[in-house]
Amino acid sequence: MAVLKTHLKISFFLSLTYFWLGFVEAQILKQSCINEVCSAKRVTISNPPINLWDANVITAFNEFMVSLQDQNETKVVVFDSDNSDFWASNLDINLLTQLGIPGRNEINGRAWGAGDEHLLRMDMRFAGPEAQFGAPEAAIGVIHVGGFQQLVKLIGPGRAAEYMLAAAQVSASEAARVGWVNSVHPTANALRKHVNDIAARIALFPIETLRATKASIAEQAPPRAAFENDLARFNQLAALPQVAANVGAVLQVSKNESKAFEENLNNNIVKKLYQVPN
Repeated sequence: MAVLKTHLKISFFLSLTYFWLGFVEAQILKQSCINEVCSAKRVTISNPPINLWDANVITAFNEFMVSLQDQNETKVVVFDSDNSDFWASNLDINLLTQLGIPGRNEINGRAWGAGDEHLLRMDMRFAGPEAQFGAPEAAIGVIHVGGFQQLVKLIGPGRAAEYMLAAAQVSASEAARVGWVNSVHPTANALRKHVNDIAARIALFPIETLRATKASIAEQAPPRAAFENDLARFNQLAALPQVAANVGAVLQVSKNESKAFEENLNNNIVKKLYQVPN
């Protein structure tokens, strides 16, 4: 569960690893109500087969976030996925190539790369038993720019260094133990009930109180300058010839980010690029 640490004056929740079949429309972000008055809302990410964070998802996510500004009706938003294997995968690395293919709908839930960055920028995170977390960026040659500062705040610099420098894959139980997520739940149903109960309870309270509480918490967040510094580092690294070569190699060996490759993403990148066992 999570509230995005942005200027938006609402609460955001995230649940990670259950399969939701309540929608039939071909939409990237599907909305439904958690409580009767719909002040607590569920948004389900749907970009099969792996919920790749591609140009379509980026556009839909940004449009949704903008729609929440300057309104008082929605107090809580739960983000989940309709994919039992992925909450959200990494950034579509085609976007790092010279072609930069725009708007390409590429092929109990992983949160890799950009997917992990977005959940880290939320206020609370809850996981099911099969969830996995990680960032493959170091293996490719760049950094986990969107959520690095939040991760250091959550789990400390030592653990952040261990996981980020090694491009590690972190299980739900380990993520809960170190503080990457608030808690892990034994089943999909238990996860859904826990998140729904908290979302509905928070939505009972005055929105002014929620805003003030969020503002107080946000004062402890990493400064904007830290993100801007990391973005500059990412751009510098992304321009290196070795990174371009790594991106091309990953696209080739992954068969353009296929599901089979993405299911074990970090370990597969390390194995294929550096010719070492997992």
